[in-house]
Amino acid sequence: MDSLQKTSESLVKNLFELKKDETFVVTADEDNIKEVVEAVSEAAKNVGAKVLTIYMPVPDGVGMAADAGIASKALAGALAQADAWAELNTKWIFGGQTYIRVMQENKKLRHMNLTGATKELLNNCIGKIDYEQFRKLGLRFVEMLLKGKEFHMTSPTGMDLCFNNTPEHPITCELGEANVAGSHMLPGQIAWTPDVETVNGTIVFDGALAPVCGIPSVPVKAVIENGKVVDFQGGLEAGQYFDWLKSFNDPQMLRISHTGLGLNPGAELSGDILQDQRVWGSATWAFGSIGANLIPPVGVPGASHSDCVALNISLWMDGEELIRDGRIVHEELAKLAEGLV
Repeated sequence: MDSLQKTSESLVKNLFELKKDETFVVTADEDNIKEVVEAVSEAAKNVGAKVLTIYMPVPDGVGMAADAGIASKALAGALAQADAWAELNTKWIFGGQTYIRVMQENKKLRHMNLTGATKELLNNCIGKIDYEQFRKLGLRFVEMLLKGKEFHMTSPTGMDLCFNNTPEHPITCELGEANVAGSHMLPGQIAWTPDVETVNGTIVFDGALAPVCGIPSVPVKAVIENGKVVDFQGGLEAGQYFDWLKSFNDPQMLRISHTGLGLNPGAELSGDILQDQRVWGSATWAFGSIGANLIPPVGVPGASHSDCVALNISLWMDGEELIRDGRIVHEELAKLAEGLV
């Protein structure tokens, strides 16, 4: 059994916990790697599921911006009675009106966003994890973050950012456990929306800037004032990215959506946002729409959504150092992380 086949089996058996005669829908677009799409579909067939694989043209945008480029009504109809949905599309549907309609109309649906998944990504982020130990670390980390109020984040490339948390906003730990209804992400990220208006300082991105580009040629600096980006500095990608955000003529696209911490021990810097934002010791900062899972019950609408990655961060919570240059240094958390990295 090759590594892709083995990882695909783990995805459907261990994460989706797919059962015989369940309906499993795999969606993809024309830019997906067919070998991956076929491996996931085949793994589902091997457990006795009824599989429907859907290919579609690549839309111009992602999230809300993808809706105009896909056959929304037909897709919603196909997913209306599905038990599980693996979204592999390179331009994600997640967060758009089509996705919202599907999830509202099919309350039993187990969805996982695996946007643009490659063989390497699945092998790194699913095949290399000690799930039992990873789960202990992730859940304990969330418990601690929920008690924090004042945060300070830096990086060797010059990031220097302060923000506060608000108890009204949940903190999610993505464990990849798509065995219950709702949406789930690839394992290895803790995500939350802070008190947006308290976010001030400079973020420096040296991982993927999605969906505009992969790894920038030089780090991109974002100047944040009261939760809003006022300037981007850096190479060619900085201007391209800022222009893309402003092109929507939507104030929400210039506002912080959420942050996140990368904790997947197998993730490698690749330029692929799904993997980059899970690189151990990284932070994600996002702009645009905010999901209902981060600000219940309905989130915050936006024309689109973008995730950007900063590597090797340091993080202080209420004056206590948790992460230093990408390494967990908090005594209790460091002990739970032993053997993972």
